[in-house]
This record gives sequence, C-alpha cells and structure tokens, in this order.
Amino acid sequence: MLFILAFWAAPSALIAQSKAASGFDSFLLLVSPRDTVSIKKSLRAAGESGTLAENRRQQAETMRLGARARIEAKKVEISRIKERVAVAKKENREADRAGLEAERKAAEREIDLLEVREELRQAETDLETKRAELAGVTHKALQLELQLATRRAGRSRAPVGGAGGASLDRVIGELEKQTLEAQRVQARPARTWRVGRYGSSTGGWTCWMRSRES
Repeated sequence: MLFILAFWAAPSALIAQSKAASGFDSFLLLVSPRDTVSIKKSLRAAGESGTLAENRRQQAETMRLGARARIEAKKVEISRIKERVAVAKKENREADRAGLEAERKAAEREIDLLEVREELRQAETDLETKRAELAGVTHKALQLELQLATRRAGRSRAPVGGAGGASLDRVIGELEKQTLEAQRVQARPARTWRVGRYGSSTGGWTCWMRSRES
C-alpha cells in the first residue's frame, strides 16, 4: 500500500520541483508574454499617434480662435449698423433703414454660423486632446511592457539560482504589476476616446447648423 502511495505522489513532486526550478508559472503570469519586436512597433505607432493628435489639436484650436475673432468683429459691425439704423429712422429714410436692417439680420445669421463653427472646432480640440492623452498612457504602458519582456527573456535564457534568481523574479513580478496597472489606466477611458475624426458627431453638427439656419 505504501508503495502505491509513493508511486502516485512521485509525479506530483516532480512537477512541483520543475516549477520551482524554472521560476515561472504560466498560470501566474499577470501580463501575457509578447515579443519585443511587436512591442517596439506598437511603441512607434503610439508615438506617431500622439504627435498627429497634437498637430490636429493645434490646427483645430487655431481655427476656433479664428472663428471667435470673426464673431467679435461681426458684433462690432452690428453695433455700427444699429447706430446707422437709428439715424435713418430719425431722418425718416425708410428705404435706407430697411436696407440696414437686412444687413443687420445677415450679420446676425453669420454670427450664428460662426458660433456653431467655433463649437465644432472646440469639440475637435477636445477630441484630439483625449487622443493625445490616450497615446501618452499607451506609450507608458508599452514602455513598461518592453522592460518586462526584456527581463523575462533574460531570465529564460540564463536561469539564476538561489538569492539572485529570487531577486530577479521579484523584479519581474513588480514590473508585471506596474505594466498591468498601466494597461488598466489605458483601457479605462477607451469608450470615450474611440471616436472617428469624421464620425457621426460631425453629422450631428451639420444637422444642427441646418436647423439654426432654417
């Protein structure tokens, strides 16, 4: 009976010894392994995305400021038209007054259009800001993942026994935790950032512009 128990216990002991010697357990990995070539490629893409988003943000902000400047100029123009309307009314120049009133209404409609354009550019600015932020947190997560992959590769190529191996395993474990946390931060706002540059929001703005003009 003792022989049978020893026979059944032997494989389990060998498996446990094998896991202890290797220092890794695939079931305990917090971050799935990925080769460094793929990670570096993703890093470059994240950097390019961040640069592109920042350039687009600056362009949208410049256009928003341009729309705001035109709005202020139109407001000054409307004030002057109102003064001329008052003079024409006082002098009983009805034809001139009617023409000036038409100019005033046209200028006010243009202000409405410019305000919509300004709000659209602000929405674009906000969107590109979020894209730049997403690229930033993605870049940070990928940098940590690259460090982790490099450490794992070194550990698997040259297994270190004793205190040195335990210390390296602790470093790898800490990198796993940091990488996992960075990936969680990256994924948290994904629903709000996953928007196309010319998606449905632009169509919504167009419909609103038409309703205001009608």
